[in-house]
Amino acid sequence: MTIVLQMLETGKAKSPIHACDPRMKLLWWICFIIIPILVTNPILLLAFTIFIWILSGVAKITKKMYQFLIVTYPIMIGFIVLTWPFFYPPTPDQTFLINWSIFHVSVEGLIYAVAMGLRIVLALTACTFFVMTTDLMDLASGLGEFLQNKLHISYMYPLMVISSFKFIPELSGDYLLITDSFRSRALDIDSGSFFQRLKKLIPVSVPLIDIMLRRAQRISIALEVKAFNVKNLNRTFYKEHHVCAKDFLFLASGIFALILSIAAVLMNLAKVEIFF
Repeated sequence: MTIVLQMLETGKAKSPIHACDPRMKLLWWICFIIIPILVTNPILLLAFTIFIWILSGVAKITKKMYQFLIVTYPIMIGFIVLTWPFFYPPTPDQTFLINWSIFHVSVEGLIYAVAMGLRIVLALTACTFFVMTTDLMDLASGLGEFLQNKLHISYMYPLMVISSFKFIPELSGDYLLITDSFRSRALDIDSGSFFQRLKKLIPVSVPLIDIMLRRAQRISIALEVKAFNVKNLNRTFYKEHHVCAKDFLFLASGIFALILSIAAVLMNLAKVEIFF
């Protein structure tokens, strides 16, 4: 939870990329999520990942990204890279390193496992970069402004998103406060089996749910006092978002990477099988 909160706080930093329109950064992120779906070529995947790391230097978040991903990479990818070669379908033309009974490990299987791992690496790096360079509250506000002014959709929907992100740090703080309170009453929450620890969290969840319901009620009352009308399609915004040249330039980098991926697919260069 602490790591997630630190990532969300990093999104409020100051840099050329942080200053870009959050809606453009969302479209950029979508481009880089589509790429690993289309591409399994490990060279292309590695090149796109390095490009994101270069952008992290521009955003001045390289150190914080490294601190998070140096732990996440092995957990998310290690299992795939270590286990995939054993399940890669064996064929007579493969170069086997282990070929015993039902266990088959080939050079082709290892290359394929690395490619699958790099797909996860690219998607994970893109998601981390997006979260650490985008204020999610600002993103929700920008989307709300677009939905209201362009599509004439009520602001209620982005408001629900904003409220959920607002509750995350408050929920974390309430949980720590309640658990510390129970520890002071000699409740050992951290010992025992998984199911025993889960059972001990029941008395913690009751006051936590009560606090969240009371907070939601207070927000509802505050909205009513301020005459918040969900049907009002002409509301103003504290911060207005305007797309400029640097926003299009940043988005163009994502679109260009996506076009390269599509071109590689059309030229039959996007698949890992070209190395076999």
